Amino acid sequence: MPTTLVFLRMCSNFLEVRQVHAQLVVSGLLDRPPNAGRLLQSYVTVSQIYHASSVFDRISCPDVFAYNNMIRGLILDSYTYAFVLKACSQLSAIFEGRQVHCRIVKAGTAMDTHVHSSLIHMYSSSTDSLVCAEQVLAGFPEENTIAKNSLISGYLSQGEVEKAREMFDNMVQKDDASWSAMIAGYTKNGMSAEALGLFQKMMTISEVSPNEATLVSSLSACAHLGALDQGKWIHAYADKIGAKISVTLGTALIDMYAKCGSIEHGYEVFKKMPQKDLVAWGVIISGFAIHGQAEKCFELFDDMVANGTYPNEIIFVAILSACSHAGYVEMGYQYFYQMVHEYGIRPSIEHYGCMVDLLGRAGRLAEAEELIMSLPEKPNSVIWGALLGACRMHNDLRRGNLAFKHLTELEPMSGDRYKLAGLMFAKAGEKETATKITKLIRENNLETTRGLSFIEIDGVVHDFEAGTINHSKYNEIYKMWGEGLIDF
Repeated sequence: MPTTLVFLRMCSNFLEVRQVHAQLVVSGLLDRPPNAGRLLQSYVTVSQIYHASSVFDRISCPDVFAYNNMIRGLILDSYTYAFVLKACSQLSAIFEGRQVHCRIVKAGTAMDTHVHSSLIHMYSSSTDSLVCAEQVLAGFPEENTIAKNSLISGYLSQGEVEKAREMFDNMVQKDDASWSAMIAGYTKNGMSAEALGLFQKMMTISEVSPNEATLVSSLSACAHLGALDQGKWIHAYADKIGAKISVTLGTALIDMYAKCGSIEHGYEVFKKMPQKDLVAWGVIISGFAIHGQAEKCFELFDDMVANGTYPNEIIFVAILSACSHAGYVEMGYQYFYQMVHEYGIRPSIEHYGCMVDLLGRAGRLAEAEELIMSLPEKPNSVIWGALLGACRMHNDLRRGNLAFKHLTELEPMSGDRYKLAGLMFAKAGEKETATKITKLIRENNLETTRGLSFIEIDGVVHDFEAGTINHSKYNEIYKMWGEGLIDF
């Protein structure tokens, strides 16, 4: 242990702690994670809460030790309890949260909306503690909307969608946070159609206006479903009520337009945004990448850097993806070099996956294989999957077999990998091997991803899955399709 920290333990008054504090700053030891917490502890011990708080505020990621010492020095009132419980939620420190709850009970603290809502939020951050959250809510003598909103959010964060909806439907009073929590929860649980349905219900029967969070969640649902008309309606509604296009709302609009096939509308939103953060730049660059407009991606990348925003790992994934789809191998190498040597970003498995895909699509399979073999970490299924797809495209059975072998070891029950290998063998004329793989998929009931398409008619999104006839109007559809073929 450094001598300075030994002296810190020996401090008995404020002046001594200040002197050691100065030594920690000069020596650079204060920036090492445990040391700031120990200094905070010493300030609390000599009853200097202001200085303890100042040290605490400078800790980028406080640990439980730092929080416990800060709590020990604070005057415990409703605001303090709410602050501490929020910290416990963020750290998933349920044990420490229970201790705080015990202190609240022992202190005889009356039911308080903010304190007990924070308790519900803390308990519902863990599936095992949801029952405790329900018990806290049951302690309110009458319905408390804020507390119920906390539990609804908790249910949804743990995937308990039906419980959340039941509580939501039974609420006497719903505020904008109630609607927002339920719509956001549907979206995060992959239930985009339900999210949009509830948003439409809110706009139809509720007197509550949607807040920004509700609009953002609804736009996310539109993006997932490809519901361009509904996304446009939400955009028009935001303009109508004079909503400020913040970075968050603007980014959600760009993402929706990009994923719904209207990247130019998304670009118009981007250009009008008064402020743009790294996420906004990433979304617009990714949007042009998925639309195959690599040159626009490069232009935006240069604009972003010129505006003083430096790229992160996600930006380079989008740029490398754009190079891959456009077949710009040399540009891909250039950006990869720039990422590592100019911006000091360590390549992740996603970046290597993009490079393998780039080389594979271009038919440079030997380079792709060489890159895989030189990876600093073990290649995952994404890497081998990219190579297998390229081998299928270019009829390279030797490398395709190698990729398939690794994939069956990494994902032995993935029907998609077997399906892709079967297509490769069939294309290369290896009909017998392809038939064996098809039989293996069927006999082992391996699931394969089916093609999925969406069409929006009069604001209603209809989805169709390849190989199924589960649409409510499939009889009429097939009848019309048959008549169309006859006419043709």
